Amino acid sequence: MSAILRILATMVSLVMLMTAGIGGGQDHDVKDPATCKLNFAVLSDSHIEGNNATRYKVFARCLKDVRRNQSGLDAVVFLGDNTMNGNSTESMFFHGTVSLLLKGQKVLPALGNHDIGNGEGDYEKLQNRWYAYTEAFFDKKLTVPYYYEVIDGYYFIILGTEEHTSNSMTLTDDQLEWLRYTLEDADRSGKPAFVFSHHPERASYRADPDYAYSLTDILTAYAEDHDLFYFSGHTHRTLTRSSFQTYYNFPETSLPCLTTLTGEKDNVIKDDTGVGVEVEVYGNEVVIRGRNFYQGEWSADGAEPLEATYALKNPIA
Repeated sequence: MSAILRILATMVSLVMLMTAGIGGGQDHDVKDPATCKLNFAVLSDSHIEGNNATRYKVFARCLKDVRRNQSGLDAVVFLGDNTMNGNSTESMFFHGTVSLLLKGQKVLPALGNHDIGNGEGDYEKLQNRWYAYTEAFFDKKLTVPYYYEVIDGYYFIILGTEEHTSNSMTLTDDQLEWLRYTLEDADRSGKPAFVFSHHPERASYRADPDYAYSLTDILTAYAEDHDLFYFSGHTHRTLTRSSFQTYYNFPETSLPCLTTLTGEKDNVIKDDTGVGVEVEVYGNEVVIRGRNFYQGEWSADGAEPLEATYALKNPIA
C-alpha cells in the first residue's frame, strides 16, 4: 500500500510541477556557518487545495527556496493543515510535491484540524489516511498523532489533537504522560528541546480534566531549568515581532499561513504569502529568523530583520 501511494502521488505531482512554472529559489545561509550546530525550517498551514492552482504554485516555489540553504537543513517541519480538506487528491499533491522537491530531507509533519476534516466528515477515515501517507512518505508508522525524533542529539517532539476538533487541541492522559517521559529523555541530551503543534499551546485541553498535569504544567516545569522552544500555527496571523512570545517561561513562535491568498477566487498572492521560519542553534543561543520562501528573502520589519534571539540557560558543549 505504501509503495502504491508513493508512486501514484509522485507521478501526479510530477505532472503538476511540469505545468506549474514555479521558478527557482534563492541561495541563502545561516548567520554563522562555522559555528551553527543545527539548522531547520518550520512551515505551517500549506492548505493544499485540489481546485486551487495558485496555492499549489506558491507551495512548490516555497519548497524550492527551502532547499537553497547553503549550509543544508537538518530537518523541515510542517505544522499541520497541510491540506485543506484531507482528501486523497490534496494528500497526493502535498506529499508527492514534498517528496520531489525535498528529496533526501528529514521531514516531520504535524497533524492539523484541516487534515482531518476541520471538525466534519469521517474522523477515523481521515486520520487513518494521514497515518497512511505519513508512513508512505516519511517512514513513520503511527497509530497516534504524536511522536518524536532525535536529530543530531536534539529532540523534535510533535504533538497532535486526539479529537475531531477545529480551534483547539485535545490531549489524552496517554499523550501528556508520554510527553513527560519524552522530556525526561531530552533532559539527558544536554541540548534544547523543540516542541511542535498545529495549535497554540494555550488552545490545548486535557481529555480528562481531572488528570494531574496539563500541557502548560509539563512544559513550564521542564523549562524552569531547561531550554525548550514551542512552535505553532493555525491562527494565520502575519509574522510580526509579536509572533515571538514568551507567555510562560519558554518561547512560543506563532507561524502564519504559508499560502496566504486573497481575491474573489482566492487566487491573488499577498505580500506576506510564503512566510515561515528557519531556526539556527549555536553554542550559547538559538536564533529564529522569519523568511519569505516565496520571495526568496529574509523577513524584515522596516530596516530591521524580523527574528528573535534567545540566550540558552544551558550552553551546548
